[in-house]
Amino acid sequence: MSGIEVGETADAVWLRGKPGDDSLARELSLLPAEARYEELPDRRLRLVTRHIPSASLPSVRWQPVGAWVRLEVPPAAMPAFNIEPVPLRLVRSAAERDSEVLLTALTNWAEFVSKAGPIRLGHLKFATNSSGKSLVHGIPLPSIPGQRFIVHSGLAVPAGFAWQPAVSAEVAVRLFNVAPDALVLWQEDGAIMRLHTEQFVPATWSAVRATMEVVKLPS
Repeated sequence: MSGIEVGETADAVWLRGKPGDDSLARELSLLPAEARYEELPDRRLRLVTRHIPSASLPSVRWQPVGAWVRLEVPPAAMPAFNIEPVPLRLVRSAAERDSEVLLTALTNWAEFVSKAGPIRLGHLKFATNSSGKSLVHGIPLPSIPGQRFIVHSGLAVPAGFAWQPAVSAEVAVRLFNVAPDALVLWQEDGAIMRLHTEQFVPATWSAVRATMEVVKLPS
């Protein structure tokens, strides 16, 4: 506030305002104080609650409050340059969740489908590559040999594994650039497989048999 002056002694801080400035007097009255005085001639001081002077104003060097209190803005903290990115990696984890994806041989998958009824297949879908590996998607998964994966918002990691650093699934999915209609399979050896929804077909014996004919595996 302009109009306020400050002076210091060894054990006190004195504030004064311009005589007759009622608004300034009100602002000063809001501050906690040991005593409030009116200054009289010859540096005599009278408590505002008394009629007789009882003190003398000490010799101080008066200065505007803006000069007495100087604010210093700390320098802006700049980020370090050439920050090395921390790659995500798979590590062992004790967290338990239901597996939603199974990577198995097409022959194992075909044997299961040939004996299973529609009730056991209705919630499942699958995709197969040219080397005869099938990816089965659904809960619960069939009890056949293969590697099971847990899905985190479109990112499937091997059961019993998690990623480090432990960023959220949303961050990990962005790093892998997973499309809303896609599934990214992150295998233990670091290999990445991307599949889209249209690559999966319902789990029926006719679909499995047609797949076996395309990849030229024995039925």
